[in-house]
Amino acid sequence: MKTIVLGSSMKFRSIVKDVLKELKTLGFNAVFPNIGCSNLNSDIAKTAKEKKQMAFEHYKVIEKADAVYFILPNGYMGTSCKIELGYALAYEKPIYFSELTNQADLDCYIKKIIPLDKLELFKKEDI
Repeated sequence: MKTIVLGSSMKFRSIVKDVLKELKTLGFNAVFPNIGCSNLNSDIAKTAKEKKQMAFEHYKVIEKADAVYFILPNGYMGTSCKIELGYALAYEKPIYFSELTNQADLDCYIKKIIPLDKLELFKKEDI
């Protein structure tokens, strides 16, 4: 079973949860560390130390993943996602976006755009 790690702003937690469920239904091991820590659509880290710990948990999962999928409503990619993107690049992971950011210095790294309403396209990908 292929593992797809999701990256997204915590602003979109409810969307992330829906995508996790759908990808699992499609037969993937979909992962977003710490998604269950809160139901609020906001950052759950209360201190810099907590934020760093959660970030490193995400990086560890990226290392083992087969691909990374960034959920980017309206093209929004926050700082944490940009760092995760760099980490995924360092590990030569295939990178997918839900939509373009319209920033060439970010969009140039993607393998493919897979819109949120077309997640079944992952089944056709060689990841």
